[in-house]
Amino acid sequence: MSRDTSDVASPPVVDPDLWESFGGFRETFLENFTVLEHNSVLRLFSHFLAALIGEADRFMPRPPEGWYRTRIRAALADLRYLQGFLADLGDDSATDIPGDGESLARVVRRKAVALGKIADAIERGLEEVVEE
Repeated sequence: MSRDTSDVASPPVVDPDLWESFGGFRETFLENFTVLEHNSVLRLFSHFLAALIGEADRFMPRPPEGWYRTRIRAALADLRYLQGFLADLGDDSATDIPGDGESLARVVRRKAVALGKIADAIERGLEEVVEE
């Protein structure tokens, strides 16, 4: 017996120019909520949280390094998360890779390494002291 998949949520294609429309929860988190209605509620809730945070900005203490470096550190943390997530998905010892997925797993393994190099470069940039 097959399940009806007509109203199953799946991750969207994200246009980098519209990245702000996909803020909030990571897609790697939201993909666990496959009931379309539940997934949609979480997306709406994340937009609500973003608006609430925007309003509360004037009351929040400033990060010690300033907003710019703090945002870069947050992006770096997400890159490291994705590096680990992809490395796990591409793990050649994984037993749940479908038979036709091995070539995709190889691509994922290589890109996890590449993502690590990008994160390493950003990390080095954060460590540099800017002389004035």
